[in-house]
Amino acid sequence: MPIEFTFTPEQEALRSAVRQFLEKEVAPVVAAMDESESFPEATVRRMREEGYFGVPIPEEYGGLGLGKVGYCILLEELGRVDASHGAIVGAHTSLGTTPLLSYGTEEQKRRWLVPAARGERLLAFSLTEPGSGSDSGAVQTVAERRGDGFVLTGTKIYVTNGREADTVIVMAGTDVKLGPSGGVTAFLLDKGLPGFTVGRCEKKMGLHGTSTAELVLDHVEVGPERVLGEVGKGFHVAMTALDVGRVSLGAASLGGIDAACAQALTFAQERTQFGLPISEYEAIQFKLSDMAMHAHALRFMVYHAAARQDRMGPDPKKWGRLERAQKTREAATIKCLGSEWASEAIDEALQIHGGLGYIRGTPIERAYRDARISEIFEGTNEIQRLVIARDLLARGL
Repeated sequence: MPIEFTFTPEQEALRSAVRQFLEKEVAPVVAAMDESESFPEATVRRMREEGYFGVPIPEEYGGLGLGKVGYCILLEELGRVDASHGAIVGAHTSLGTTPLLSYGTEEQKRRWLVPAARGERLLAFSLTEPGSGSDSGAVQTVAERRGDGFVLTGTKIYVTNGREADTVIVMAGTDVKLGPSGGVTAFLLDKGLPGFTVGRCEKKMGLHGTSTAELVLDHVEVGPERVLGEVGKGFHVAMTALDVGRVSLGAASLGGIDAACAQALTFAQERTQFGLPISEYEAIQFKLSDMAMHAHALRFMVYHAAARQDRMGPDPKKWGRLERAQKTREAATIKCLGSEWASEAIDEALQIHGGLGYIRGTPIERAYRDARISEIFEGTNEIQRLVIARDLLARGL
């Protein structure tokens, strides 16, 4: 399998434009956003205007048409500057627009995908509940048949963008006996539907610019036009979204490693102890080299997988069984390794900074708090290892 990869001039231009935008518009507001724990409305609005909420979506549906590779470039650059902005875009794009593109009817794409790709409608995705996280088959939110429609009742938690989103893709049980094997369905729920309310928003260790909300569904009545994909096939919808999300999370982790390494390198060259810059000491050099090695390896993994997803296209009906399995294993590997390598790199960068790295409000301290969640959301790393092991036992290397 070829692994050589080269960015096109268009992709390089995207990276340059995104980096300049983030340094000018986002970087200056991150510290205040983190301290106030407020959603960055002004910068999100500017990102919408630039088209960054529709990077991988085809132009015919309102996006920039730059595919998964272009999307990972965006997430890598966001990861260098601020994880909160990356999470807002990721929840909207990976988990929101991806399933709409792959499973939506033409009418659903025109109604929900086009405005989302244009940045006119913010999306969110909701699977987790008080009693089901890693055990995603234990969904208790129910969708009962009523005529040709459904009535949804239940509570969802930990929904990124949950407070601000205009539309949420919600997983609900349509046949509890079947569980994830045919008993869960994806629904498109707009804010403002009777019975659909936002509950508490969590106070978190990091990602202070994002809302992590509880959603309450109290007999929400919906018609068949709000079913995304087939009835009972909601986990196909969810897993397709997560395969994209896990690769792009790896891209964001790559950006985090790059930023940590750059900050540590600069500090180590400027900080003097015992008459020498600390960069002259082997203990520091080994930390820096480990960061650089992980960034190099992760970069190839992320963009190889993203390019594969672009070649496969957005239509699941055209994917072979083995092709789908390989895509899922790659995504799990990248998410797991990327998040752990990023946490390790940021921890080592903080160590290089010494006491300064522990001071509240410094970039490395904020990155340390923000990075920890990446080993938990979009499937815990324990679940990623289960996904990889089961595929390994079924198919071998």
